[in-house]
Amino acid sequence: MKKTSKPISHKFKIKLPVLIIILVFILGLTQLIITHRLATGGGKIRELEIKASRLEEKNEIIKQETNKLGSLRRISQEAGKLGFAPNNNLYHLTPEIPVAMNY
Repeated sequence: MKKTSKPISHKFKIKLPVLIIILVFILGLTQLIITHRLATGGGKIRELEIKASRLEEKNEIIKQETNKLGSLRRISQEAGKLGFAPNNNLYHLTPEIPVAMNY
């Protein structure tokens, strides 16, 4: 009597249509996950772009205020309000010998 051994692969034999259905389901689910992540990421990028735009506008306003507050005319007016007066007695100091000598 000869014993015939059956291959182990016959136990877990999956039919081709079932395999195709499982594969299509997995690919569809993967596509759905990727699409969701891209859509969510795009929304976050848009929010950051809007925030950057607002910060640029605020930065421009602050630059304009700084330029206005730092102008010589405004500083002169504020100094006058505080009681400062322009100095009309100017002295020019010139050295008796040259500061830098050529050798």
